[in-house]
Amino acid sequence: MFQIEAIGGCRHDRQVLRKARLSSLGMQHKQLNYISSRSYIDIAERFADIGFWNVDMSTGEVRGTTGFFRILGLPQGEPFNLYQWTEMLAPEDKEEFRSLYSVSTMGVSVSREVRLLEASRPARWIRIAIQEAGSGDYTAGIVQNITKERVSKATLYRERARLDAFITMLGGLFWAHDVNGILADLRGGERIIGLDKLQIGNRGWLEAVHPDDRMPTAHLWSIGLRDSVASELPCRMLYADEVYRQVVVRMTPVRQENGTLIEWLGLIEETWRRDAQALLPDGAAPLLPQQLRAARVLLGWSVEDLAREAGVSKATVRRYETTGEHTKEATVATLVAAFKRHGLVMTGSPVSLSLQCG
Repeated sequence: MFQIEAIGGCRHDRQVLRKARLSSLGMQHKQLNYISSRSYIDIAERFADIGFWNVDMSTGEVRGTTGFFRILGLPQGEPFNLYQWTEMLAPEDKEEFRSLYSVSTMGVSVSREVRLLEASRPARWIRIAIQEAGSGDYTAGIVQNITKERVSKATLYRERARLDAFITMLGGLFWAHDVNGILADLRGGERIIGLDKLQIGNRGWLEAVHPDDRMPTAHLWSIGLRDSVASELPCRMLYADEVYRQVVVRMTPVRQENGTLIEWLGLIEETWRRDAQALLPDGAAPLLPQQLRAARVLLGWSVEDLAREAGVSKATVRRYETTGEHTKEATVATLVAAFKRHGLVMTGSPVSLSLQCG
């Protein structure tokens, strides 16, 4: 009897321990999920500046989360539909918005970027995304405030346009490479020296330097890189038309506010153009391809008109305008003289024109 009771007691103890262990595991499981899915959505909406929504396409009724109404600037809980949403958008963007559902019915998710118009504050950009339409009347999507993103992009594009204008004004070659020497940007390489980004990278541009200038240029270049200082390297460079011309290779370091080197910027300034100015009549400036096109437009001339007035072939004019191919200084002088006879004068700046009337 004693033995049976002992066995029974052991069995009871094991059951108690098993229940206690399961209870403990259950508590641990609950503790791992103490944040609700609603909390996760709230965090995502605040930090990503997004909101979730769904629409009943049979009625146009739209329902959304707190983030959705916050982004649209609407009180939460009030009835809202697709028509009201459309009326909040810029007139030019309404058709983009309307196309969302029709595209989603093709079995793809789609997004559009549109502007919200409000009387109390400037227009805001939002990105509206919608999932592929299912078999029912309901579909869901997200809305995101991308105003800051658009402003940042606009600033980037503006800075890029300024750089392009600056490079065009100087009429040379521009590049940027990182601290490891990897070329990140290149403008004008093929036009000027007939080399692409891959060829110019890793000091490939030195192959275009005149043999007599190559060693001193490479030496000064290495010193500038070693000491992280700006440098100017006058040399002769072989152009795409197999003619060596005088240039100045400039490079300068770009640093963070704490002085850490970020990258290097380089510029090949075509000083030969400035020197060629003396060959042109009355101190006129060398003619750039974009100036040639602008001058023709100002005078209302066709390519044939300019060729006839300057006494050159139509192919010469087209080639110079479309490819920027370097033309003999005498031919440039002829073009400049033709413009001058009709009151259009190149000033001392290689990027400006002046019109004389009378």
